[in-house]
Amino acid sequence: MQYCREACWYVIRVRSKSERLVQVGLHKKNFEVLNPTYQALSIREDRRKILSKPIFKGYMFFRALLDSESHLEVLKTPGVIEILRNRKGPTPVPDEQVENVRILEKHVGDCFHGPVLVVGDAVIVREGPLTGLRGLIDRMDHKKLYIYVDGIPGSVMIEVETHKVQLEKDTTYSIVNSR
Repeated sequence: MQYCREACWYVIRVRSKSERLVQVGLHKKNFEVLNPTYQALSIREDRRKILSKPIFKGYMFFRALLDSESHLEVLKTPGVIEILRNRKGPTPVPDEQVENVRILEKHVGDCFHGPVLVVGDAVIVREGPLTGLRGLIDRMDHKKLYIYVDGIPGSVMIEVETHKVQLEKDTTYSIVNSR
C-alpha cells in the first residue's frame, strides 16, 4: 500500500448520523478533522428552526501523515467505515478542493439535497396563504417560480418563492409514508 510522504487530506466514510462521534474520536487521536456542514431552515407546522446539516452525508475529511499504524488507528475509530481508496491505497484529496469545501461551508441556505425543479413540473405549494394550491411551473428565475394555475373561468399565473413548493410526486410519496 502506498502512502503520501507528507500530511494530506483524506475522505472517510462514516456510519449514518455518526459524524459527531467520529469527529470527537479522531480529535482525541490528534487528527485534524473537517466535517463540512451548512445551515438549513427546517419548517414545521408550529415553528421554524435553523439546523446544521452535513454537506456530504456519510463522509468526512481528515488530515494526517498516513502510514500503516495511523491508517489502522483511523479505522478503529467508532463510526468509521473506511478510508476512500484506489488500488494503490488511500486517495489523498488536493488542498484546493478542501479549501473549496471550506468556502462552501460559509453558505447559508438550503441549497443541497433539494428536488431539481424544471419548467413543466407539477408542484404543490407547501407554505403560506396558498398552501395546497397545485399548478405547473411555467418559468423560473433565481429565487422565484411562476406557476400556471388552471382555474375554472380561465388560467392564472402566480409568483412563489422556490422553498415554498415541492414536487407533486413527492407529496404522494410523503402521504404514503405517513400512514
